Amino acid sequence: MFSLIKKAIKITNDNIILAIPLILFMWIINFYSLFSKYTVDTLPEFILASVTVLCMVGAFCAGWFYMIKEAVNLSKKVFVLDEDRAKATLNLIKLVPAGIGKYFLSFVGMYIILFFIQIAVAIIVYLVGVNTIGVLDAASVQSLQSIAADQTTDQAMMAFVDSLTPEQIMFFGKWSMLFMLISSAAFFLIMLWFPEIVYNTPNSIVALWRAVKKLFKTFFKSLSLFVTMWMLGFVLLFINTFALINPFTYLVMSIILFYYSVFLMVLLFLYYDENFNKPVENIEGIKEARDETVFADEGDGSDEQ
Repeated sequence: MFSLIKKAIKITNDNIILAIPLILFMWIINFYSLFSKYTVDTLPEFILASVTVLCMVGAFCAGWFYMIKEAVNLSKKVFVLDEDRAKATLNLIKLVPAGIGKYFLSFVGMYIILFFIQIAVAIIVYLVGVNTIGVLDAASVQSLQSIAADQTTDQAMMAFVDSLTPEQIMFFGKWSMLFMLISSAAFFLIMLWFPEIVYNTPNSIVALWRAVKKLFKTFFKSLSLFVTMWMLGFVLLFINTFALINPFTYLVMSIILFYYSVFLMVLLFLYYDENFNKPVENIEGIKEARDETVFADEGDGSDEQ
């Protein structure tokens, strides 16, 4: 696992250009969300805004994940000159339109399926939580309703948190832990879904089925990768909560989180490439070698005749 992480860090550092589409997408989606907040007032406008976001996410995922796949492939090539490697790295950004053309519908479909998976996760969390933790008391429900209706949400939330008793804090903590565990389990099951689409099949449903099958074939190895990614992300998000008190530290942590996001996907695609693509490549190599041997034998036979 350490060697895999080391390779992923090197690929990320060599292809830091991968962060540009992510940063641009986050900036655009935040701007559009802010714009929609003050302009979307009717149901048709809300539907139009939702479809727009769906298309934006599909286009971004299609182009960005295709870039990551090609960056992993690029890491296997040997360049004599650093200039050639730099040129090849810069050319990765040109692959975004090609990725959108190939996988746009795939990732739109994936996002729609993911929406229903999130609903299923919410239902499971609710059913498990109600039967194991319990429901919220009436006073807390009224407080949450007042927060939702209040325009100064941050101040109302702080006041609500300060008014919580230790028992209520424990109650919300249990619900948060339950949600985090079930959500993490769901993401673990689908974590190979993204590279499966790009590497093998553009059909989102088929890709999901194949990704889950491959996950269970390498269950403990995949679980080790997932726990490593989860722990790194948890530590960074924990540190980020303290970085909010200072603008400079917040800026530094934002850069680190962007870097981690790129590294995370590179690590995932590299893991998929090394564990599920090598056997295919070896089979093809054996077939090619066998064909060359057959042709050589035929050639020797004709010479003798």
